[in-house]
Amino acid sequence: MADIPDKKNIRRVFRNVQKHLLIERLIRYFSTNKTDLRKKALHDVDLTACKSILELGCAFGSFTEALKDRLHPAAKITGLDIVPEYKLFFLESCRRAGYQGTFLSSGINYIRKYPPGYFDLVICSFALYFFAGMITEISRVLKQNGIFITITHHQSNMRELIAITKTILQRHALLENDDPLPIETIISQFSAENGGELLSQRFGRVLAIDFRNSLIFKPEEINFFAEYLYFKSPFFLLGTATSMRSIMDELLNELKNNARRNEFIAMNKDDRIFICSKPLPPKEQP
Repeated sequence: MADIPDKKNIRRVFRNVQKHLLIERLIRYFSTNKTDLRKKALHDVDLTACKSILELGCAFGSFTEALKDRLHPAAKITGLDIVPEYKLFFLESCRRAGYQGTFLSSGINYIRKYPPGYFDLVICSFALYFFAGMITEISRVLKQNGIFITITHHQSNMRELIAITKTILQRHALLENDDPLPIETIISQFSAENGGELLSQRFGRVLAIDFRNSLIFKPEEINFFAEYLYFKSPFFLLGTATSMRSIMDELLNELKNNARRNEFIAMNKDDRIFICSKPLPPKEQP
């Protein structure tokens, strides 16, 4: 069951850019923590000298847009993703941020084409778990005084939804008791819990900042949560050998019943920010 979506499936999920934008707005609206997570990540970091910036897994450029008024006026931002449909949206985010932008849909491996010490700043939000094996490359392309800022989930993220999904799948004999869902396997590649250790292998200084949050939905608001659920369903149900629609319907009914019993449902949305500096030379280990 715990198949991990490949590039083809990831593209299929995220190529609907308008839906992805809607999901981001819904998360912000129903969050108990109204602080802008990406602005919080940038708050105490001096980036005024940064001219060359790379955003990995850039999508439509939410992290890039948060850089407005924080970089050198001549800064240039490159967005790297595997979904070509993001291009116009990312370039528009660069324009709103006030910087020149370039978008590449060549995928993460394109980073290997850059020479050592090329970027002043690399940023990545909610994507590094797809390519955690590239941390060495990220360190390599940063200047000696360069900074890497990344945001990821706690492994408790969406634990309530994960628990209900597992119960339903086990009820239908579609999941063994100890098997993880695809979303759990993905997040475990780079999470709040193991991210610091992974980053410390390639950076001399790693600062971690927790961002505590929950999503709260009243019974009459469950249909909004359904939008999120349908969008992310491949990360929860990939490999299910039955109709995804029937499983989704059962899952939504379970959520609605829980919301009626408790007058709301709460979903954990805890994240962690990592701010990394002092990239280590290729052969140097801490």
